[in-house]
Amino acid sequence: MNRATEELRVCGTQLAPSAPLKWRKYLALVDFGFVSEDELSADIRRYPIRKVHRLVSDIERDLQHDGRRARRSFYVVKLVPTDLPGQLPNFVIETSSQLKQLFAFLAAHASGHYVEAWYCRTRIDSQVFSVAGRIVFTHTNGGRTQLVEQLWRGSPRLLEVLSKDFSLPYVRASRYSWGWPYSVEHIHLPRESTLNDSQLHCDFSYSMRRIEQEREKIASFCTFLDSFSFKAYSLEYKIVASQLRFIDWDTPNDKRVLASRSASWASD
Repeated sequence: MNRATEELRVCGTQLAPSAPLKWRKYLALVDFGFVSEDELSADIRRYPIRKVHRLVSDIERDLQHDGRRARRSFYVVKLVPTDLPGQLPNFVIETSSQLKQLFAFLAAHASGHYVEAWYCRTRIDSQVFSVAGRIVFTHTNGGRTQLVEQLWRGSPRLLEVLSKDFSLPYVRASRYSWGWPYSVEHIHLPRESTLNDSQLHCDFSYSMRRIEQEREKIASFCTFLDSFSFKAYSLEYKIVASQLRFIDWDTPNDKRVLASRSASWASD
């Protein structure tokens, strides 16, 4: 039994009796074959809000474990209510020195209607290939329909704070549709980055080839979302070593999508 499964076994009776909407959103990734439910539970550590102290101690233990192995990871902590599929309070942490800030973040949200606290981690040290990003699918008349934003050694969450002073390498590219080559529109290489322009292009090409290998699953998911007539929606991913994971998705109306999935399950 892995650590994540053991945690759920121990705390399972204390988790929210009905899965939070955000968890049901992640389960859509299971439905379309992007990830197994076991992999999802291993990647996202869930705690009842009353056990948030255990979340902090487990992150501290993970940080210490990384330090002993000369590794670095990027952690995202989320506070989860029952009824929101996104826009959740979150805190990012990379070092033990940020644990006090994590405590302050948790204290500041102590009065919220949160039922669970989660964290996930992504390895970002230089010993391993590590990129993350999102693909935005749009409907245009003859225009480019796929836009990719990718960063190195971080999380897609960091795309929300992108600026000219951004500390990580970043690329934005687009193409018309499946099978077309990507046209790179913007590159950001911080002066202190060890990644050069040639390696960035090489890494990006590799990432897009890995994603293209999952074209059938992605196209099936897009066909489903297209049934809602959204003008745009997105799919987030990360690649660590050679392992590609699709980790989240967003639409203009996630609740509508999830209600449709619930109706489908009920009729099966």
